[in-house]
Amino acid sequence: MPRENRLAKEKSPYLLQHKGNPVDWYPWGEEAFKAAREQNKPIFLSIGYSTCYWCHMMEKDSFELPEVADALNRDFISIKVDREEHPDVDRIYMEAVIGMTGHGGWPMSVFLTPDLKPFFGATFFWRAQFVDLLSRISQAWKTEPEKVRGAGDQIFAHLSRKEPVAGQGTIQTELLREAFRELQQGFDPTHGGFGPAPKFPHSMGISLLLRIHRRTGNKEALEMATKSLDGMAEGGIYDRIGGGFHRYATREDWNEPHYEKMLYDNALLAVTYLEAFQITQKGRYAEVVRQTFDYILREMTDPDGGFWSAQDAGEVGKEGDYYRLNEEERAKHEPPHKDDKVLTSWNGLMIAALAKGYRVLGDERYLAAAQRAANFIRKNLYKNDKLLRRYRDGDARYHGTLDDYAFLIHGLLALYESDFDRAWLNWAIELQKQQDNDFRDESGGCFFTAPDEKQLIVRGKETNDGATPSGNSIAALNLLRLHGLTYERKYLERADRLFGFLAGFLAKYPAGYAQALIAADYRLDRSKEVVVVGKVNDPKLKEAVGKIYQMFLPSKVLISGEVSGKPMINNQTTFYICENQTCKLPTTDWEKAKELLEVMEKYDL
Repeated sequence: MPRENRLAKEKSPYLLQHKGNPVDWYPWGEEAFKAAREQNKPIFLSIGYSTCYWCHMMEKDSFELPEVADALNRDFISIKVDREEHPDVDRIYMEAVIGMTGHGGWPMSVFLTPDLKPFFGATFFWRAQFVDLLSRISQAWKTEPEKVRGAGDQIFAHLSRKEPVAGQGTIQTELLREAFRELQQGFDPTHGGFGPAPKFPHSMGISLLLRIHRRTGNKEALEMATKSLDGMAEGGIYDRIGGGFHRYATREDWNEPHYEKMLYDNALLAVTYLEAFQITQKGRYAEVVRQTFDYILREMTDPDGGFWSAQDAGEVGKEGDYYRLNEEERAKHEPPHKDDKVLTSWNGLMIAALAKGYRVLGDERYLAAAQRAANFIRKNLYKNDKLLRRYRDGDARYHGTLDDYAFLIHGLLALYESDFDRAWLNWAIELQKQQDNDFRDESGGCFFTAPDEKQLIVRGKETNDGATPSGNSIAALNLLRLHGLTYERKYLERADRLFGFLAGFLAKYPAGYAQALIAADYRLDRSKEVVVVGKVNDPKLKEAVGKIYQMFLPSKVLISGEVSGKPMINNQTTFYICENQTCKLPTTDWEKAKELLEVMEKYDL
């Protein structure tokens, strides 16, 4: 039996995949850092994740071979990081690699000084390239150590640059107009989507287009959105047999996908398709969501209720083979590997998606799954009034990041507007308080990590959207919604300070901040606080709420049931439609309520 390295003691599926490598891997932590300092060796940092096809390829081509392992073990301290467990580490060194090479991706290969400053980095290397690189870096470290450290100091200075302070800008409707123009310029009129191959889903940009269409009536905005959604649904990026979306397509026509499936992609895309269904009533959009949720509930749900992270593209040399099989054939084969760790942040996104799926499609299974997942996180990943980041095999670990707090609050608010259980709102309020205490600073923006993360060389703020939305942008929307649900002005004031922080970034390239603009659209619109009053178990109350659920009303919060200070009229289900804490005359007439709900702040493009 081959010797196992230190990674054998870890819980991450990605790290465990490398436990048999001859490389003397360390997990991220003080043991590795101390070894680098005491032995005066540079660090080789390898970052990836368990469903990353090219990570598997680099393992087969390099890390499993004695030739590579000997060089690494002799001249470097080698650290292996699961980017899904350590998004804090990943974001720092990804920014460094992008700064050095102009692009990023996984596997990420970064060389650090013993004090963790990056001095060289890239992504995938073939063995011959990698062996040569190891030799050259080792030689440089031995003969010109000050030059190498100097390069690390320069990159560290770039990573530590000052960020804008609050009040440097304000959000205005012009930002929405400019984002529309930028999306127009990047739009593919033939296949939908934005930019050339490889084609990524860009669900947040599509959701932004739906909001632009709603308030402007612009048909092109809707056509850009639906063309993109149709292209994805009809292309290879969507698994029409098993349900769910693959990560991205390598061709402009959405075919020849990179076959891994990520929980966050499927959560975000489900919401966008649901929004498009609300607007167009196109049955295909609802069907895509149903098939996607069926896949998640069937294949990606932990027996105790949490949602797993990802599913592999296939074995090295066999990428996508399973997904090319028909339904008769798939049953005869083992499905690709699943990463069964539960991440708080990604679960928050899926809770929000399933809650919306229940509201729009009326399937009670979706609500039950969202409730179970939220309870799973509360039981397993919420300790001493603080969130943890990752759960697997009985082990919960790592302090929560901004994304963990913001995305879970986002999910809990969506859940509250689905079953009106006050416990979800109360927990969201608790989490928001903790988020403010641990992440917010005088700029109005939020750091990605809490102040007690001592193993990171910088403590930065993430503003633009990546594969997942910016935590700061989701936080801004959460604050607006909390204000609408509680009428506590502190939430609105904090949202406006956060917008002041984000505005400076938005002004440079609005389309890169679609989630921030989704939040800004809420703030700039005539957002509504909607209360539907009735007896809790009355079918008429459920029917009235269901009518609101069918409408595309992104700038509103909803409360239902018996509400203090808002009586029923003539013992009938009653609608209270409010703006800025001022309610219109209550009505029992659905058509009148619908008319009030449809009032918005319109603008021209």
